[in-house]
Amino acid sequence: MNQKEHKPATDTNYNILEKSEVLIGEHTIDNAIQKIAEQLNQCYQQSQFKGEVISTFCIMNGGLYFSGQLLRYLNFPVKLSFLHASRYGDNTHGQKLTWTVKPKASDIEQQHILLLDDIFDEGLTLEAIAKECQQLGAKSVCSTVLVNKQHDRKPKSGFKPTFSGLEVEDRYIFGCGMDYKGLWRNLPSIYALKA
Repeated sequence: MNQKEHKPATDTNYNILEKSEVLIGEHTIDNAIQKIAEQLNQCYQQSQFKGEVISTFCIMNGGLYFSGQLLRYLNFPVKLSFLHASRYGDNTHGQKLTWTVKPKASDIEQQHILLLDDIFDEGLTLEAIAKECQQLGAKSVCSTVLVNKQHDRKPKSGFKPTFSGLEVEDRYIFGCGMDYKGLWRNLPSIYALKA
């Protein structure tokens, strides 16, 4: 990690759970992940995918937790890699899209692509990644997220993930791959600051 981008944790960041509440518990999240896996298993049993390897990309850093939990339930062969594009960094508000690891044409062209990410918030990052994969000649692009945040600030194009597991209200959330100022992605439940 670039040290310039890393912000030191303050005592407030460590004690944030005391000021937060669980919005979605671990059991509900595990069930949602298993349901997504069932949908993906069914999807990739279709004839156009028979005998094909699915090129699966974890969208870093947020998608790491979700990907790790989901992959163990998939019953089709995957080639696993990662991409990294962000509008947030360690900030709580979106900025301009920045690519850290961009897809290569050789990894995308004539491949069936499965994108795994943590949250569909405003959706601009996931939309840009999916478009990049299409422009690089993917046979198909499927996008899957753990959480869809409910609000009306979605892409004007109408883009949305192929599959999503949970709906969550329009609050700043963290846990299950989503961070609070760069921390707490490791939590097995989804939290929000108390209102």
